[in-house]
Amino acid sequence: MNPVMVFLDAIRDHLDLHELPPVGSIDVTKWSNPITVQLDVDGLADVARALLVWANTLDAVTAQIQRMRTVGSVHLSISGRTPCGAPVLVYGSVPFSEDVFPDLPAGAKQDMPVFVLRGWADAGEVAA
Repeated sequence: MNPVMVFLDAIRDHLDLHELPPVGSIDVTKWSNPITVQLDVDGLADVARALLVWANTLDAVTAQIQRMRTVGSVHLSISGRTPCGAPVLVYGSVPFSEDVFPDLPAGAKQDMPVFVLRGWADAGEVAA
């Protein structure tokens, strides 16, 4: 079977099985690349909550934070696998603010503990 079809089936089944936050786009290419899901939510607290909902449906979850160089935003993401083993990357974007992300230089990409998202899910939290 075509690997793209396997991925399409995997993400469709996953979306059907779980009540997940709004999705802006899904990129499905081939087995060596993860299914990439862009969230359709705004604000640090809502993006963190949406990522946590996804994290609760995936296995082997890790998290990252990346400050984009040119667009003035920060991408928060999680990676994991669906129960059938398909790799998934889920991300959302929030505006960069020196007050919220004081130690995140332009272009930096860092791993972070998933539990950091729990703190941000509460409105008004400042990034560590």
